[in-house]
Amino acid sequence: MPSTARKVAERLGLVSAVPAEEYDYYYDEQPEEVSADVVPIHGGNMRVGAMQAADQMQRIVTARPRSYNEAKTVGSPYREGVPVIMNLTEASDADSQRLVDFAGGLTYALHGRLERITSRVFLLSPAAYEVSEVSGDFHRRSFDGE
Repeated sequence: MPSTARKVAERLGLVSAVPAEEYDYYYDEQPEEVSADVVPIHGGNMRVGAMQAADQMQRIVTARPRSYNEAKTVGSPYREGVPVIMNLTEASDADSQRLVDFAGGLTYALHGRLERITSRVFLLSPAAYEVSEVSGDFHRRSFDGE
């Protein structure tokens, strides 16, 4: 038997009128289960301590995409939990903007961080990594040998 909401929708022309026999037939059958292939994203929500992150850090990838079509060179290693330095010095302004937008969405989705190093170089760091700044005094002392 059609519900009151269905009757109102039929009168307003939002749905077509279906005879009661067909209506009962459609809603009595069980919905078909659909399963999808699921590919786990490694490094997605990596909530580990800083010590574990330092132990896991074995490499950093430097990507130099020249166009947006090469965004996979940035996304693939980052999804595996590897920090990526994205150098856009060889990309056009339009492609650079699209790649920065892509990197921003990627880091947001995987709970990481996107940091500007220079005007055309960016660091994509996964959630498990902590990036800290060092003051200029530290750099001078370390190079002067003091």
